[in-house]
Amino acid sequence: MENGHLLASMQTFISVVDSGSFSESARRLGLSQPSVSRQINALEAQLGVRLLQRTTRSLSLTEAGQVYYDKAREIQRAVTEASQAISGFKDSPSGLLRISAPHTWTEVKIVPHLGEFLQRYPEIKLEIQCSDQIQDMVEDRLDLVIRVGRASDSSYIAIPFSKVSIQLCASPNYFKKHGEPKTLADLNNHNFITYDKFDRLIFSKDEEQQEIPMQSTLTMNSVSGMISAAKQGIGLIAVPDLLLQENFQKKDLVEIKLVEIMPEYHIDIKGLAVDQAFAMYSSRKQMPAKVRVFLDFYKEKFNLVS
Repeated sequence: MENGHLLASMQTFISVVDSGSFSESARRLGLSQPSVSRQINALEAQLGVRLLQRTTRSLSLTEAGQVYYDKAREIQRAVTEASQAISGFKDSPSGLLRISAPHTWTEVKIVPHLGEFLQRYPEIKLEIQCSDQIQDMVEDRLDLVIRVGRASDSSYIAIPFSKVSIQLCASPNYFKKHGEPKTLADLNNHNFITYDKFDRLIFSKDEEQQEIPMQSTLTMNSVSGMISAAKQGIGLIAVPDLLLQENFQKKDLVEIKLVEIMPEYHIDIKGLAVDQAFAMYSSRKQMPAKVRVFLDFYKEKFNLVS
């Protein structure tokens, strides 16, 4: 088996193990199931060992298969990093740019300007995955990850992308029914829409802090869902300002918007670090051109930090 075919079969083998089945691997790779089976059979014949235990219902690695899988992963990472290391040397940005960004950030910040970006850089094709979870950039073949919070993985290069502050707001309809809180003590009598398990706010002003529990009527793990629920008058929300800019009330609009309250306070969500947005990429030598122009474009759009 030639080296090129061996590398292709290795990639197919990794895909089969990761997906857990030949049929799902074939779907992901855009191949037929018989083609995937032939590649694995040829690989096992070339190596002279069985890599997979197959039954009608399950698929598992043999001892030799586990060793080969671990080494194949290392090779896959090395090949990806080698390609990324030279991509920045191209004269013009081009190729597929794979990005992962939070759902709401994608909807509010990225999508509205995609047409202009792609018109400016017609040789770039985009693949955007919406996720709030920590991801392995090499394993998931990502060029850029955008997250709100703090970078926790030192193996990637993290670039501060934007300052973030928390704003407390609700819809006018909510205030009509429940009144608008004027003091921190008033908040104890109001309903909140909370993010995941985080249910306490810290208010700071003039070097003084006060912690306020949020009486949760609704808990979600989607900021866009929280904003939508707040517009329906379900409760107060405390969310990053960058994701609210298109949702504040404007006098010339009939559409239901949100109204900020207590802007004189600096607000933190206890246990949740959201003081900045950052972008991460995995190349340690040079930022790929397609990543650089994407970051520069959105910094230009939103006057983001360098």
